Amino acid sequence: MKLAKPFIAAIAPAAAFLAAAASLPAAAAPQSQIAQRLDDAVRMMANEPRFKGLNEQERRDRIEFVAGNVLFALVHEVGHMLIAEMGLPVLGREEDAADAFATLTGLRMGDSFSDRVLTQSARGWFLSDRRNQKDKVKMVFYDEHGLDRQRAYNIVCLMVGSDPEKFEHLAEMTKLPPERRGTCQGDYSNASWSWEQVLKPHLRGEGQPKTEIAVTYRDSAQYAFFVDGLRKLQLLEQVANHLSDRYVWRRPIALEAAECGEPAARWDLSTQKITVCYELAVDFGRLYQGYAMEQKAVSGRSKH
Repeated sequence: MKLAKPFIAAIAPAAAFLAAAASLPAAAAPQSQIAQRLDDAVRMMANEPRFKGLNEQERRDRIEFVAGNVLFALVHEVGHMLIAEMGLPVLGREEDAADAFATLTGLRMGDSFSDRVLTQSARGWFLSDRRNQKDKVKMVFYDEHGLDRQRAYNIVCLMVGSDPEKFEHLAEMTKLPPERRGTCQGDYSNASWSWEQVLKPHLRGEGQPKTEIAVTYRDSAQYAFFVDGLRKLQLLEQVANHLSDRYVWRRPIALEAAECGEPAARWDLSTQKITVCYELAVDFGRLYQGYAMEQKAVSGRSKH
């Protein structure tokens, strides 16, 4: 999954979304294990120097932004892994299919935490678009990935398409036109049905053995804070348990967090391994600090 992608002009819809996203409510019980661990992390980080001066909601928003975007990147790579390992057909761009898989996975969970993960992921692409604009990153129309703002709106569209009433506020925040909201329902229906059909033959039946999925967090002196944070959240373990429980795998696979030298997440067919780079979490943290906090400051001043 690539972070830096080209930008489009006119940021008003994204700005409205970014200003409002931080006020989304906290998850209600019952919570997933990741959500509970995230709550614990928010409390434990109260005295962490890098969160100095932030109240609990502000700490939550920053931690949830980073964790949510890393989780979306991980599940996006799971989409690539499923396509490769199970020989799934792909009509269209594989990157779009992997984004759709990650979004549909969150929507199937159906709780407020997973909704916020998806919202933070869309927010991340909106912020990346703003960073690209500021840094004058050239648009690459031939890239295998969509443009950042397109990827943001694709997440929003599938969310709105899955339940127009539930996500009406999200559609309003992002200024998704009413006529597009209607076609988003068709997009959601097609994507959901398609993934369901191609994965059906690979679902693990009752009594079938589970494939053990290896999980590794590589040590890193430079990124020790993020190593510790990801270990405590157990993001990899939660995804590994889900994959082992849900699918029949033809050979062993693995999930790994490691120092890579670049902000990325990738599926490697030759090693049957997904690697999430610590630099990716670092980059999301910088993205939040440089652009989400800036947007909040601007929003705050505009109220006076």
